[in-house]
Amino acid sequence: MEPLGLHGAVVRAAGSAEPVSIDGGRFLLVANLDGAREVLTRDDDFTLPFDVTRQSIRIPHEQGRTKDFPPLSAAATQHGREVFVAELDSVDLPPEPDALAVLRLPVARSTTASVVPDASLADRDRIAELVLAWVDALAPIISADRPPTRWSAVRRTERRVRRGLFAALRSAGVDDPAVVATALAAGVQVPIAAGAWCLVLLAQDATLQRRLREDPSLGTAFVWEVLRLYPPTWLIARITTRAVEIGQAPVPAYRPVVVSPVALGRLPELVPGPEHGVAGLDRIDVDRWAGGTHRPGTWLPFGAGRHACPGRSLGLAQLVAVVGWAGGLDLEPTAPLGIDADRGLAPAPSAVRVRPRPAGS
Repeated sequence: MEPLGLHGAVVRAAGSAEPVSIDGGRFLLVANLDGAREVLTRDDDFTLPFDVTRQSIRIPHEQGRTKDFPPLSAAATQHGREVFVAELDSVDLPPEPDALAVLRLPVARSTTASVVPDASLADRDRIAELVLAWVDALAPIISADRPPTRWSAVRRTERRVRRGLFAALRSAGVDDPAVVATALAAGVQVPIAAGAWCLVLLAQDATLQRRLREDPSLGTAFVWEVLRLYPPTWLIARITTRAVEIGQAPVPAYRPVVVSPVALGRLPELVPGPEHGVAGLDRIDVDRWAGGTHRPGTWLPFGAGRHACPGRSLGLAQLVAVVGWAGGLDLEPTAPLGIDADRGLAPAPSAVRVRPRPAGS
């Protein structure tokens, strides 16, 4: 499948030594590893341009004021994984389920259980539902060409849902609901989309399904391949706080800059390819990481620096669990593979066909 539009422009820019103007000049894309690491780790020079609701963050007055959620502990990750597996086991699948819809509640309840471990079961489920409602309310704001006005209908809806989520978090004993709500929204949206990619891509390849079923240890390698080619967070935005240089290129102050794991995931210095006896970098190959000569994740699918994803371990655990759960299913595609890049990368369509597996197979 040849990438099109903005997605295609990012893929074609992979490895460029200098920043590339994309999206009609709205952003500079930094598509090499050294430059990407500079953008994501030099907090004094590159900061977040807007918050999760796409409201502008003023520079430099509000720089450093945003609080970040700490990385999840091993115990929180394990608890979330256990909840996720139990939720998946209770799913009642129709013959042609929508992969995105199937994963919504399991991911939301699992992530909430990790992030708000002291919440009662009722509070956990209520918060999970409100997080999903907030993600849905944010969707038209994130995908709009321009941020909607303060008093538009979509802004009012988002504000109402967000306040309801904050109130539920306070009732559950959360001291800083704004920080926790943001962590929950990010921690829910990304695994849902990435898990849907896992299911849709498996449906497209019966041979791969059979291989993963026969050797479940390959599930982690498959997840890394999905995150390499189809990372839901495929554009990571920053804005310069002053005139800087990226590599040898001068960049003025207040210039929007993006880093893309999609571009970095196609760099031969990071990802083994045909010269290592595996498939080209535009294809999934679960043998790609078997040699141990390259480390998966170096293309930064979870970001880097201060704002790196705090739920990385839980997200990986959820995705590996999705692949293991899919081993008990026979999946078939409902349509050719497509990409929805409106707000992250998601499969389009995201429906798969589930066939009963013969007993003992």
